[in-house]
Amino acid sequence: MMKQFLTAIAANLLTIAICVVGGILLIVGIAASAGSKEPVKVADGSVLVIDLDRAFSDRPAETKPGSFLDDALSAGRGDVIPLRAATIALKAAADDDRISGILLRGSISADGYASGFAALRELRAAIASFRQSKKPVHAYLVNPDTRDYYLASAASMITIDPFGSLLMPGLASEQVFFTGMFEKYGIGMQVSRVGRFKAAVEPFTRRDMSPENRLQTESYLGDLWTEVKRGVAQSRGIDTIALQTIVDAQGIILPADAKAAKLVDRVAYFDEVLDDLQKLASAARLADNDKPSRKDSVRAADMATLLDRPTLPQITLGEYAPIAVAKDRSFSASQTIAIVYAEGDIVDGEGGDGLIGGASLSRELRRVRNDGKVKAVVLRVNSPGGSAIASEQIQRELSLIRKQKPIVVSMGTVAASGGYWISTAGTRVFAQPNTITGSIGVFSLVPNIKALANRNGVTFDTVKTGRYADLLSIARPKSDAELAVLQRGTDAVYEAFIMRVSTARKLTPDSVRAIAEGRVWSGEDAMRIGLVDSIGGLEAALKSAATLAKITGDYDVREYPRVKSATEKFTDLLEHKPTPVAAAISAATTPGTTSLLSGRGQASSLARDLTHELDVLLRYNDPRGVYARMPFMLRVR
Repeated sequence: MMKQFLTAIAANLLTIAICVVGGILLIVGIAASAGSKEPVKVADGSVLVIDLDRAFSDRPAETKPGSFLDDALSAGRGDVIPLRAATIALKAAADDDRISGILLRGSISADGYASGFAALRELRAAIASFRQSKKPVHAYLVNPDTRDYYLASAASMITIDPFGSLLMPGLASEQVFFTGMFEKYGIGMQVSRVGRFKAAVEPFTRRDMSPENRLQTESYLGDLWTEVKRGVAQSRGIDTIALQTIVDAQGIILPADAKAAKLVDRVAYFDEVLDDLQKLASAARLADNDKPSRKDSVRAADMATLLDRPTLPQITLGEYAPIAVAKDRSFSASQTIAIVYAEGDIVDGEGGDGLIGGASLSRELRRVRNDGKVKAVVLRVNSPGGSAIASEQIQRELSLIRKQKPIVVSMGTVAASGGYWISTAGTRVFAQPNTITGSIGVFSLVPNIKALANRNGVTFDTVKTGRYADLLSIARPKSDAELAVLQRGTDAVYEAFIMRVSTARKLTPDSVRAIAEGRVWSGEDAMRIGLVDSIGGLEAALKSAATLAKITGDYDVREYPRVKSATEKFTDLLEHKPTPVAAAISAATTPGTTSLLSGRGQASSLARDLTHELDVLLRYNDPRGVYARMPFMLRVR
């Protein structure tokens, strides 16, 4: 009886499981069929709309528009546009007779390390190149901040809303400190570190910046601001001194004052901008229809309709970019350059969305190394570092590639600490003037919860067979002898870091120590002291890689890690693998999370800062507890 009973239960459970999985597949299939996208078409006279609310990120570009299922499983990542895809699209739009101009609107969205100043500099350069086609670039701004305006200043026509303002008081970096909170709740934090400027531990050990941290922050922030002023002044035809004067005098610049200072071209409402774009689009369509190949097919009635078309023909950058990327591919080329993206914190293991897993990226690098068609590699780094072991694991795979083919490093917004560690494998290193790099130093954090536990009636007792058997316990503070053991391990990792840099940059160890100690440098300063070779973006790195590999003629560009298909994402979901979907579900089911972290207000910004800073602690998963990471979460406003 019991056997039959258990058999019946097992059969019923199996039936239920099959029904559940089948139901999910059926729902997804119906949704995919019902919501499948029509092929994107570009109408004559279309305006290319760049919505700045979508972040620009270092990630592989998709070669075709995403399906409904792709978007459903992207969990917000669909709001991110690959930076290289954006620059390719702008280049294609300049030569596309169907595109009449560009409209920039919205406020720049930051997603992790996306849309940093270095990325925006590359985007500005692409906009400047587009303007050489004599097509206009309109920017419509409401309440732009410094980042918004830095990008929009590259436009040929800037309009600000009459009830808007230009928030441009300069740049500031605000750092969060948790020491007082930890003390309040009885959490202790002991550290070992190498480098006077290695300030990654300061949020948990101090209540304010150390003098060294303040010095390096003032230095690189000054370099960032200099680049912003230089770019704005050049685009707007004004003097950097005059720009600094109005910034210091007003901070929040009202529309009339912005126009008087030549920071904007006019003060007008959005409908007035749309009217201008409508006229532009109609003129472009008429010009296109006047071409001999189409002139005879256009009737007089059609011409009148073009002059009074009620709907502005437009296409978003997100829709246009996959089309441009697909056309840019050279599938028939026998030679390939691989772009490998390393964006996010470096962690041990597989990583996840927004994280660089030492194991997962190493697998991708082995695939690249064993691909005979790949003649050179461009490593695009946008990372503050993280796990020392994972950084070394990645660097090792890169060094094996370098024995067979050249590696060129392209630094994005940040390539510091572990991000610089993996960059030492490069044959040649490019950075932007406003790239944050260096931070050659290491640290370890050792928390203890004894006071917190005791306060709540929890106590600990230990039996051990060796003096240091419970060295990594968080139940108590470490003794001086135990801290010395941890410091010895930290020192060893730091010396290895110094030697990696010394060998790669052909500098003596002592000269590396002089510029190391965890100090952060701007890309401009990094080139001056020998940490990078050239100033330039991703395209400059690609050209350099082609030259070093002696590639002649056409070559294809492949991007890694490969973008997963909708089917693979769905499979990962069923297998409970960490995916963006899981993150989205978690956020959706956590009361208050979405409302707390969304928006651009001061309260939501503070909530994001606190959450991100504490989230860093959760990403510290190095097996030895030693980290090569930026001094703090980079927040520049």
